[in-house]
Amino acid sequence: MVRNILIISILSSLLAFVSCKSDFDVNDKWRDAPAVFCILDKSQDMQYVKVNKCFIGNLPASEMASVSDSLFYDCDVQVKLHKMQGNSVLKTWNFWPVDSIPKESGYFASDKNTLWVGKPELSDGYTYELEVNIDNGRIIAKGSTGIVDGCRINTPDARAPKIELARYNNDFNIKFAPGKNANLQETNVYFNYLEIKSNGDTVSKSIQVYNNLSYRVSNDSYTMVDQAFSVASFYSSIAAQVNSSDESVVKRLVRMPNCMTFSVSTADENLYTYMQVTKPSSGIAQDRPIFTNIYIDENSKIQEGEAYGLMASRYTVSLSKAVGSETLDSIARGIHTKHLKFQPWTDNYYITHKPYDK
Repeated sequence: MVRNILIISILSSLLAFVSCKSDFDVNDKWRDAPAVFCILDKSQDMQYVKVNKCFIGNLPASEMASVSDSLFYDCDVQVKLHKMQGNSVLKTWNFWPVDSIPKESGYFASDKNTLWVGKPELSDGYTYELEVNIDNGRIIAKGSTGIVDGCRINTPDARAPKIELARYNNDFNIKFAPGKNANLQETNVYFNYLEIKSNGDTVSKSIQVYNNLSYRVSNDSYTMVDQAFSVASFYSSIAAQVNSSDESVVKRLVRMPNCMTFSVSTADENLYTYMQVTKPSSGIAQDRPIFTNIYIDENSKIQEGEAYGLMASRYTVSLSKAVGSETLDSIARGIHTKHLKFQPWTDNYYITHKPYDK
């Protein structure tokens, strides 16, 4: 569900930006400003909405942020998603609050983590409008987005029994269709393995061996994306990330059948703009503009107000593949990784767990 709850980390970065600037007037009049985040993902069954409130006060921001009351509304909050065609509402889904998904400890309070969860039916070609009603209409925050749909991985081929990454001077190619309405694309490749400990325990581990984040000027869903990473860098990544000095490890095994996991996420222009605006500044000037496509609806009871946050869409697809005997042998005996206790292809584990030999 991680990949599906990445929205929580996005929330934290924006709240830090909105709430922790050092150049605001602490005596300024307090205004009730909601912070609403929703990234619709058609590839997932469940959709999530995060509703927080911005805060201001005379105490240090770090101290106020550590208290749940600073972040969450203590009044009634209703969350709905409308399927729109023009100005007409075709269908509405109600979301319900849950506190069962834990939030990692850190700068912001983690003792409470309320998310609104729903199961809407998402379709390309429509606009989806989020409506957050706070305190019986005192504040109504809204945002809208289209749907990213149809991302698929073509290479490696899902029908192929295995892949090989054994020759250092070669590149491994990845090819995918980004889908409709996609401008932002991120490709990740993970290497999955097992550690057999001296006490008999088996620990499953995964490391990232390739990452590519890029923006597409054209969002034509029929334009295929070709990427490649060097096989030599694959082995270098393993050598750099696997702890060779861990004496509790008796041996390591490449996990079968899901040795390599290829993950592609594509997203719309809203998420791309948000990431560009909120990323840390590398220049002398540290002030950054605030990006938000959440607004206060005119039907709110408050006469004036602001809202912050993000309403966007993405699509995620993953493919796991087994590696062949050549790759297993290179990992066990190759110059970069021979010291890491990976076993050769003759190990009994591989003999009994080769899905492509069945």
